[in-house]
Amino acid sequence: IVAAIAIGWWLGRRDRNKSSESTGPDYYQGLNYLLNEESDRAVSTFVDNLEVNVATLETHLALGGLLRRRGELDKAVVVHENILSQAKLTKGDMQNVQLELARDYMLAGLLDRAEALCVKLSQEPDIGETASVRRESLKITLQIYEQEKEWRQAIEVAKLLVMADESYEKAISHYYCELAEEQLNAADLEAARESLREAIGHDVNNPRTSLVRGRIDVSEGYYDNAIAALTRIRDQDPVFVPESLETLEEVYRHRSQEEFQEYLESCLDITPSISIVLTLAKSIREESGDEAVAKFIAEHLKKNPTIRGLTQLIDLHIDNTRGIARENLAILRSFAEALVADKPAYRCQSCGFDGKRMRWQCPVCRDWASIKPIFGLEGE
Repeated sequence: IVAAIAIGWWLGRRDRNKSSESTGPDYYQGLNYLLNEESDRAVSTFVDNLEVNVATLETHLALGGLLRRRGELDKAVVVHENILSQAKLTKGDMQNVQLELARDYMLAGLLDRAEALCVKLSQEPDIGETASVRRESLKITLQIYEQEKEWRQAIEVAKLLVMADESYEKAISHYYCELAEEQLNAADLEAARESLREAIGHDVNNPRTSLVRGRIDVSEGYYDNAIAALTRIRDQDPVFVPESLETLEEVYRHRSQEEFQEYLESCLDITPSISIVLTLAKSIREESGDEAVAKFIAEHLKKNPTIRGLTQLIDLHIDNTRGIARENLAILRSFAEALVADKPAYRCQSCGFDGKRMRWQCPVCRDWASIKPIFGLEGE
């Protein structure tokens, strides 16, 4: 509603010097329908009674944009298709309307229509006024291929965009990682390794490449290579070390536990992750028993208190307690678990989206590798 009021005020001010055609009773009636949340009537009024021309184009575009932001995509499509069907506008204006229509189609799930529009626009020359249209069409096309998980096509489009914006190198690296994971799951290890080489070539500091490389090496029994790959994450981005711990535990069953402990301790010096603490605690418990591991966890909690660490400490004491004290500890543990039961474990550093599981691409802002573990009392 606020947007509609702003549009009305701006248009009213602008249209004082224009023909009465755009500010007649039908125009104000259309605005009134918008203010009263009667979108169907508003669309019908504007489409049927407000001619599309240079003077009224921004009115129609503002209406279409407002409807799209409200989630009324079918109505936004009607508005934008109406512009294209009757307008006598410049080529640049028509292309911008086509971009708006492509966004409508994409958000409505009509991906084939959106792709067809954008592919056509992307063939415009990369010079002058058409350069920005071409670039925007490529961005929309890229979003479509991401949604469809068409990673090879996404790579080709991103390689066109990266010529003017190096930030797309990160996305390309992740597209190759997506391919590598698909190929690994299909047991095509040679193809997976080739995709990883491409991923590393586009972003050598992408920790995901090391995670996938480690999984491939483990599947082939190359444990030393797996260790080299997985421990590289500490230097690439240490907050992702917890994502590698399950695979590393498996690998170090075939190698020195002492070496594993030294690596985990070095990681703790960089990032105070409770996942690292609890993995290290398993080794300490096997070597020195419950008392030693309880002391180790307690010392960490003094510096970096977390609910997960507390529940582990309670478990250790429960195992060595009887009677009423054991029952009280069990109650305390249930309370501690309840505190974090519905809490997110990961958060996007770009838009704030949070969730319970790790995702390499944020489902809201679509950024890659922006989701990281949450640190603090209720997280790592």
